[in-house]
Amino acid sequence: MVRRTSVVAAVLAATSLLVTAQAGAADTWCQVHFPDVSWEMAGETELLTVATAGMAEAQGLRYAEEASATVRMLEADLGSFAQLHLCVAGRQVAIESAGILPPGQSLHAVAFTEDGTVFIGPHEALFFDEASAFGLAYAALSQVAAAAGDTGYPEPLATTIGQWYLSRVAGKEELHHSQMRSGAFFTDPEGQGVAATDWTSETQPPVYPWNPQFQESPAADLIGFAVAREGTAVLRNPSNEQWRALEVAWQAALRNEALQGSGSGNEWMVGLAIALGLIGLAITVAMLDRRSRRRFKDEARLPGRRRRFSGGTGP
Repeated sequence: MVRRTSVVAAVLAATSLLVTAQAGAADTWCQVHFPDVSWEMAGETELLTVATAGMAEAQGLRYAEEASATVRMLEADLGSFAQLHLCVAGRQVAIESAGILPPGQSLHAVAFTEDGTVFIGPHEALFFDEASAFGLAYAALSQVAAAAGDTGYPEPLATTIGQWYLSRVAGKEELHHSQMRSGAFFTDPEGQGVAATDWTSETQPPVYPWNPQFQESPAADLIGFAVAREGTAVLRNPSNEQWRALEVAWQAALRNEALQGSGSGNEWMVGLAIALGLIGLAITVAMLDRRSRRRFKDEARLPGRRRRFSGGTGP
């Protein structure tokens, strides 16, 4: 699976790597939220600190480099924001989730939006790119909102934007666009319009836990559409009116693309009928072929036929 888009790779190559901190560095933001874990700094820039626990220095540095590339991408889109803090725990580290999740639930990842700290748990190594992209974007949006005098970025817009960065880092933008395009054909084939979402109905919570394995959503394609149409400034303007209008335009664009520009009317019915007809024809041909093969085998089993097929002579 593609783990990095060419854009992210170019950003990483063009920027300096994190300045590696001394092992056993002083207190970190990770220590504030997880005081029972021994954290060590893996690196630091003006926009990001990375601390690890229970892993080799080389692995921690690699995580720091990848997270740095994501933060540079966020800076290019969102402008300046306060420093973010990433905490990554190794597999052998025991994490106490009391006060974050109900008893008995495992903590996979969590963003502390008030101070821009993102934690990725000990069993998420396979999902690190996606988890860090979503978490850092989610925390950065909170910082953007704070700079504007708000207590948090609006929801569900914040999670959708976070999912868009996850999609970009994982190289799944085209896949998600294809999924939403297909969905638009079946959910609104006649172009009646789908009720727009209330994008600012809530506000980011101070503590946002999530499971990286289930955070991916193709609905993030809306964000790509909005940025392509309005530029990245739209990410810094969480206006419900504007985003509802963008959602309506996005749905219409998806439907028109699914219909290959055939426009409104009943053309979709013709296309669907043709598709169903082809499927029915294929099933019929398969059934006839199966019946023919079965008849051939039955005839081969008859006593008077067996010798003929084997080259013998009949009576």
